[in-house]
Amino acid sequence: MTPHYLPGIIITAASLLLLLTISVKRSHALAAAITGAGLVLAALAQLALLQAPAASGSLFHFDAINTLLSLLLLLLLIFLWAQMPGWLAGQEEPKEEYYLLFQLAGLGGWAMLASNHFASFFLALELMSLSLVGLISYRASLSDSLEAGIKYLVLSSLASALILMGMALLYLQSGSLAFDAVFTPVSQEPQVSAYGITAAVFIITGLMFKLSLVPCHLWAADIFEGAPLPSTALLAVLSKLASFILLWRLFGMAFWYDNPLLMQLIALVAAASMLLGNILALQQRQLLRLLAFSSIAHFGYLLLTLLLLGRPESAGQAPIATSPLHAGSGINAGMGLVTEALLFYLIAYLLTLTATFSLLLRLRHISRLEQLSGLFWYKPLTAAALAILMLSFAGVPLTLGFVGKFYLLSAAVAGQLWWLLYVLVIASVISLFYYLRVIMVMLERRGEPRDLGKAAAAYGVSLPMRQTGLAETLLSSLVILLIVGLGTFPGQLATYLNSLIP
Repeated sequence: MTPHYLPGIIITAASLLLLLTISVKRSHALAAAITGAGLVLAALAQLALLQAPAASGSLFHFDAINTLLSLLLLLLLIFLWAQMPGWLAGQEEPKEEYYLLFQLAGLGGWAMLASNHFASFFLALELMSLSLVGLISYRASLSDSLEAGIKYLVLSSLASALILMGMALLYLQSGSLAFDAVFTPVSQEPQVSAYGITAAVFIITGLMFKLSLVPCHLWAADIFEGAPLPSTALLAVLSKLASFILLWRLFGMAFWYDNPLLMQLIALVAAASMLLGNILALQQRQLLRLLAFSSIAHFGYLLLTLLLLGRPESAGQAPIATSPLHAGSGINAGMGLVTEALLFYLIAYLLTLTATFSLLLRLRHISRLEQLSGLFWYKPLTAAALAILMLSFAGVPLTLGFVGKFYLLSAAVAGQLWWLLYVLVIASVISLFYYLRVIMVMLERRGEPRDLGKAAAAYGVSLPMRQTGLAETLLSSLVILLIVGLGTFPGQLATYLNSLIP
């Protein structure tokens, strides 16, 4: 058996150990320790596999790119796990099962990234989705949490049904569910039958629900707002990372990029998601709803990479294989810059999003923009970190988000996606307004009441929030160092991503 399975085995073992521990004795500290140890060991195992040769089985395929993405997923899970004990300590519901579902959702996402068969993909998808249902409806005493859980269960079931229908049509056409067998053309020229086109529409629509892309986006804001904050973070990071990477792989392996109808559909969805996501975010005063609509826009940006698949270089067109941060270095694969742009933007966005949720978990009880009023004056380091994250979302220079957006623009220019470039620029300008609004709210000054209780009430927060602990200071410092450091000196990360592309 290939060692690539080791991280998944470690998470499975940690989940079983936690389940046995819960049956013997309930302990929040022990549950947190087992979960953290399992995730850290899995991440270390995944790190050791970065240089391992590619391996493939009947259900899973492991190569350098999905090994890196699996490591990214595990690191983001560790980042979220580190903020969870403090948040869960203030909840009345049982805490141990939350960690169990957290691990199982992570295992499902990890398996999705490496899936090479529709059976393994669907089982991993359902493991992740059903775990998320429990995590979203965790606070059973609150009607909003239960409502969000029911909505996600219904819409997730609908998305799964659409994907199953697509899988059935592909099986009818090829007699197999293995990616290699289903998507192998019968001749040198890729051929996509009517069954294949219909299956592609079903599968893409199902994954659009998972990614909350327009027009399958209406559920996102309600669930982001109603779910517990760690569950919202996991939904925004884990589910969308796994779903988008799978969509990317299916587009490449199934030659869907050769069908003009599918590409026009993706182009329209990308444009609508970029514009509508930002326009809806502009109207929000609730932070989680703002992040939900912002997420729609960001994955609309990422859809540009799907449109660049298979585009031949034409006369006078800039070579798509040339990376903007590696002038003259060139990449052998024709889609080198597209893949690099996808990886860099995905890493930049997910790091920024995870850091934002981690800070919100530390701040506690913050849900509306008004509650951030004056944050800079009593928590300057936390406010500075949150401001830098907003600038990174907006793609302002010297942040990680700027480099990611620069990559996307370079790839789109090389692929001559001119009208979508105009849409991207307009959408990015719109996004500046609501990201800067968050910063301006934090800079508002509410006077300087002498009494700390009155000051806390004036800022709309509880008194304990005024005390910045060591953990919050370290978290804010790490966020600033990571976002600004990689945004100012992106060369090492870009070089490493470049080396992964064959």
